[in-house]
Amino acid sequence: MGVVMRTARHVHRRNNIMSRRHLASSACIAMLASFFAVGCGPDAKDKRINELSAELDRLRGDLAERDNRLNELTGRDEDAQRSVRDLNREIADLRDRLAKAQSAPPTLSSTPASTDMGDGKWVSLPGFDMISIPGEVLFDSGKATLRPAGKQTLDRIASDIRSRYADRDIYVFGHTDDQPIRKSGWKDNWQLGAERALTAVRHLIGAGIPPTRVIQANRGEFQPRVANANDNARRQNRRVEFYAVIRRGGGSDALGATGTDTNSSTAVTSLRQTTR
Repeated sequence: MGVVMRTARHVHRRNNIMSRRHLASSACIAMLASFFAVGCGPDAKDKRINELSAELDRLRGDLAERDNRLNELTGRDEDAQRSVRDLNREIADLRDRLAKAQSAPPTLSSTPASTDMGDGKWVSLPGFDMISIPGEVLFDSGKATLRPAGKQTLDRIASDIRSRYADRDIYVFGHTDDQPIRKSGWKDNWQLGAERALTAVRHLIGAGIPPTRVIQANRGEFQPRVANANDNARRQNRRVEFYAVIRRGGGSDALGATGTDTNSSTAVTSLRQTTR
């Protein structure tokens, strides 16, 4: 009997111990499950994913905005280049007519300006007025530095621009003869023509012409007035030409001022009508 009792007590004590272990294991499992569900569950990962997605969306928006800005600037540059090409083409088309107008100004429908510019005078055509100054008046041979007489000539041109052409853009074209550059240090006639036009532009700006109205251009040796057959012909081809062109956008704010005008005619339109 004593043995049986001891065995029963032993079994009962072992069952109690097993029960306590089972309860402890269950509590531990429940705690771990609660920890993962609250502290280390998918919420933290989802939050990080959402943050990265938002950052990616922001970067995509910035990239799209910059692409739009680049396209806008590219379009503006192409428009400006197209305008210069159109003007060059129209001026070339009118070269023969302009030469006749300079030799016989009374035949023109509009009266040329009467300013005495020594070796050149203003000639009026629909859309623009122009004046051609011989290179030897402005520069020594092979040089792009103004002579004293050249400075005086450009001062008078600047005065005309301020008084007559305050509502126009001023194009300055450099022209050379076809003789190769040998001693002056320029790379070629392109560079010489460009530097001479740039010198004239800088002088006009220094004389009070707003830089926003002055356009520097250059034809080098490739738009001669006459064939480069001899020294006299080459002398005629070395020149700087100034074009007072009606603004292409229709605006006509005065020199040194701002504003717009309702005049809708443009230089290119007038030039095309003249050649028809």
